[in-house]
Amino acid sequence: MADEVRVELGFDGGLIVLMRLAEGEWDKLRSQLEQGSGSVMVAYDEGTCYVDVSKVSYTKCEQHGGKVGF
Repeated sequence: MADEVRVELGFDGGLIVLMRLAEGEWDKLRSQLEQGSGSVMVAYDEGTCYVDVSKVSYTKCEQHGGKVGF
């Protein structure tokens, strides 16, 4: 993926899901998370999943630009 975002979703009950998303997919997921309810289909590096945002207890997002070096 060209511009990707690493996202960690923590769900009620302790399940944690890590995924790499295209920026457009992250924008779609973030928008639904801000609404606080409903579900959203997200295409990520390993396939497609549906996220019930009412069950998400935390989100961690890392966006990396093109870095060179150590």
